[in-house]
Amino acid sequence: MEKKSTHKHTLRVCVATCNRADYSKLAPIMFALKAEPESFQLSIIVLGSHLIDDYGNTYRMIEQDDFEVDSFLHTIVRGEDEAAMVESVGLALVKLPDVLNRLRPHILLVHGDRFDVLSLATSAALMNIRILHLEGGEVSGTIDDSIRHAITKLSHYHVCCTSRAEQHLIAMCEDHSHILLAGCPSYDKLLTAGNKDYLNILQKWLGEEAQSNKYIIALQHPVTTDVKHSVKMFELMLDALTDFGKKTLILYPNIDAGSKEMVRAIRIKGIEQNPLFRAVKHIAFDHFIQLVAHAACMIGNSSCGVREAGAFGTAVINIGSRQTGRETGENVLHVRDADAKNKIIHALQLQYGKRYPCSKIYGDGQAVPRIIQFLKSIDIDKPLQKKFCFPHVYDSVFHDIDHILEMQSALAIDLGGTHLRVALVNINGEIITKCVNSNPRTYEERIKVILNACVEVASEAVKYNCRILGVGISTGGRVDSDKGIILHSTKIINEWNSVDLVTPISDTLHLPVWIDNDGNCAALAERKFGHGRGIKDFVSVITGTGIGGGIVHHGELIHGSSFCAAELGHIVVDMEGPECPCGNRGCIEAFSSGMALQRQAQLLLNTGRITLAVCSIDIGC
Repeated sequence: MEKKSTHKHTLRVCVATCNRADYSKLAPIMFALKAEPESFQLSIIVLGSHLIDDYGNTYRMIEQDDFEVDSFLHTIVRGEDEAAMVESVGLALVKLPDVLNRLRPHILLVHGDRFDVLSLATSAALMNIRILHLEGGEVSGTIDDSIRHAITKLSHYHVCCTSRAEQHLIAMCEDHSHILLAGCPSYDKLLTAGNKDYLNILQKWLGEEAQSNKYIIALQHPVTTDVKHSVKMFELMLDALTDFGKKTLILYPNIDAGSKEMVRAIRIKGIEQNPLFRAVKHIAFDHFIQLVAHAACMIGNSSCGVREAGAFGTAVINIGSRQTGRETGENVLHVRDADAKNKIIHALQLQYGKRYPCSKIYGDGQAVPRIIQFLKSIDIDKPLQKKFCFPHVYDSVFHDIDHILEMQSALAIDLGGTHLRVALVNINGEIITKCVNSNPRTYEERIKVILNACVEVASEAVKYNCRILGVGISTGGRVDSDKGIILHSTKIINEWNSVDLVTPISDTLHLPVWIDNDGNCAALAERKFGHGRGIKDFVSVITGTGIGGGIVHHGELIHGSSFCAAELGHIVVDMEGPECPCGNRGCIEAFSSGMALQRQAQLLLNTGRITLAVCSIDIGC
């Protein structure tokens, strides 16, 4: 982000942390915010398992980092089962509004996929507080994905760690301009951690005999969508580690449903008394990354194994489905179905003591500067309403005026002597869809076909997202366009005299209907879309079953007092000529129309003056 800061005020940023894991990602950002008091006013909310003794009272590490906590919220309902998780979300929702009202942050900064964070995001979204979500777009299996994506939908801004996560956010219709691909903030510390005093740290947690690359770190959490199976895999892992016989540092699981059963398994199997094991509730992040960096192997299903451990090339065994979908380096060996102790032991034999190339999938060590710049670019004076970037879809009811103007259309009905055509025509004169039928011989059949065709084509308009504004009818013969009545159609269209066609169509489609002679309609079309554009005076001639025309004078259509001003086909040129369908003799139509030419050809054929020749052409290879 190279955009200059657009907000004129000190940005009030509230960071909410729920557990030891999210604090390791949020702390680097908190230090950076604290270092710029002229740009940011930092407030901190501590809740969740931070405040529980069984999980190490990890709020103390926040205080040890010299941060001033603005609010401690006890939000965890103990029980470590599914119901307790739901109750904890509810308790947090009850307590958070008062805190957020008091702190009045411009932006709430949250991390990850925990149920506690879902409470934070829900409260802030409903209270019109902008939300910046870290690590959205990732996929890790279990209920965590659902919670993470729900938080994404509530959040206004997103900081993601990988390009794949960024693409997931875009696919979820998040605004691309509100997404920052920064990398993981914890990597800023990992890639500069070095090897300082690591031996003292190893000895503190593993004993005086501890050596680099001679111990295992075990960290496994419950899978809340299948608690029973995840506890079984945890027990198999403990059995495999016992039989493998290497020094192991095991951390207690998080507070999710099933953790109580896992802790019970640790105690039943005597892990806390076994000299091979050191079981601890919590390790400060600075110490933990040194322990991970120098471990011979890490085992379990913690995200740390598939993310942070890659920065050191530490070998990892990922057990079960909890991290399914995570991007991993070559250092991770998956045991998806850990249904046997020997399978886990075999994985330990393959990975123990192995070193891999360092992976930077989740960051390059520059995430925090990018995030700070991103925060500075947020304009808090702009409207808060979140926008989703949905892919374009056709909507059958669209109320945008520009779209209506673009997609307004009409039904066009052409009643020829041979065919009956109904088409949907847009404002540019383009035919969108049409229906063609033979013109029935009787009035009743013709009306039925017309109405059915109109209904069929009008229903197609919905699919093409067109709004039909009216119906236009062109027909042969004399037409009173003012009254909408076909006065006389000659013999070309039988039983089509003194016909009110406007009323039945208007009653069926509930649309206005106009009708005129087909020659006049052709002249109007030429004036609007054809060679008559911009010409004030012209005559158009149409030929088909009959011959017709239209006259435009000073830009207006001329009908004549008897509505036959442009009946060019019925100008008499030979008083003794053949009979015309209009009843006269020698009209132009009697000599030159399609029907007349057909009759003349038939006569010549019958009298032998012309012959039909059938040609066959032999096409060689």
